[in-house]
Amino acid sequence: MGIRSRSALQSIILAAFLAGCATYSPKPFTPARIDTSAYGAKVSAFVVVMDASASMNFYGSDQSRFFTAKDVVNDMNQTIPGLSYKSALVAFGTGSCVDHEDAIVLYGPATYRRADFANGLAKLDCAGGRTPMSEGLDLGGETVKTGSGKVALILVSDFSEIDAGAVSETVDKLKTEYGDRLCIHTIKVGPAPQTNDVIASLASVNNCGSSVDAGSLASADAMASYVTDVLLTPVAATTAVKYEKNTMSASALFDHDKAVLKDKGKAALHALDESIKARGAKVVDIRVIGYTDSDGTEAYNMRLSIRRAEAVRDYMVSEGVAPSIIKVSGEGEANPIASNDTSEGRAQNRRVDIHVGVKQPG
Repeated sequence: MGIRSRSALQSIILAAFLAGCATYSPKPFTPARIDTSAYGAKVSAFVVVMDASASMNFYGSDQSRFFTAKDVVNDMNQTIPGLSYKSALVAFGTGSCVDHEDAIVLYGPATYRRADFANGLAKLDCAGGRTPMSEGLDLGGETVKTGSGKVALILVSDFSEIDAGAVSETVDKLKTEYGDRLCIHTIKVGPAPQTNDVIASLASVNNCGSSVDAGSLASADAMASYVTDVLLTPVAATTAVKYEKNTMSASALFDHDKAVLKDKGKAALHALDESIKARGAKVVDIRVIGYTDSDGTEAYNMRLSIRRAEAVRDYMVSEGVAPSIIKVSGEGEANPIASNDTSEGRAQNRRVDIHVGVKQPG
C-alpha cells in the first residue's frame, strides 16, 4: 500500500471513529415563507443527492460535514413550498450506512410531501466508506427521469475522494437521457479546492445550474432565496391576478380526523365551484391549502392537511373545475389563525383555504 493510500485509509478510519461519538440533532430553524402567489414551479421534478461517504465525517468549525449536509437538506425541505413536484432523495457511500449499496433511494420518487421527505432524510443516520458519486448521480437521475418538464438535481457533498472521470461519464449519460431538461446544482460542504473544476462542470450542464457553499445557506432568507432560484419562476408580471380567499372549516367539511368530504362539505364546495365555473377563463389559478390544529404529531398533521386539501381538489374537479389550474398543498399545524390552547381556537385552525385567482382587466 502506498503512502497516499495509507493516509487516505487512516483518515477514513479516524473520521468514522469521530462520527460514532456524536448523534445528529437538527439545528433550530424557522423557515422564511415564500409567497407562492408570486411564483410558479420552474421544474416539474427535483432530486436531492447526498454524500454519505467517510470523508463527510470530518469536522468543520462546529460539527461534522455530514451533520452540516443534513442541516442544509432539512432547512431546504422546510422551505420548499408545497407545489406538485415529483421528488426524490438519494444517498451514496458504502457500507451499512447505505444498506451495503453504493447508492440508495431514501424517499420517492413521489409527489413532494414535506413530512415524507423528512422521514426519508431521517433514515440516513451515518456516513462511511468510499465516495461513489457517479453511482449516486446515476440513481438520482433514474428516480425522476419520467416526464417532460425541467428537472433539478441538487448534489450535496464535500467533493472529496471522488473519481472525476466516472462522474464525467455519468453526467454525459444523464445529458443524453435528459437533453436540455436537466439542471445540476451543487452545494459544497467543507473545503475541496482540488475538485473545483468538477463542481464547475456540473453546474455548467445546459447553462442552468449553480454552485454554492453550504455556509452561504445558513440563514432562513438565504435558503428561501436559494429555493426560489432553483425551483421557482416568477409569475408573469403582465398577468394581473387578484386572489379571493375562501376559508372553510374542516369541521364542516370532514368528520374528526378524516379526509372524506361530508355532504355538508360538498354542498359548501358546490356553491364555490358554480361561482368559479360561471367566471370561465377569468379564473386562472386556484390554491387549495389544508391546515390542522396542533394536536398530534407534526408529521401526522402534515399528512392529514395534505389529504384534506387533495379531497377538496378532487371534488372540485369532479364538478367540472379544470384540474390544470388547481394547486394543492398542506401546512399541517403551521400558520395558526387562533390559539391552540383552547378548543375554540383549535377549531378555527382546522381549516381549508381556497385561494381563487381571477385575471384582472387591463
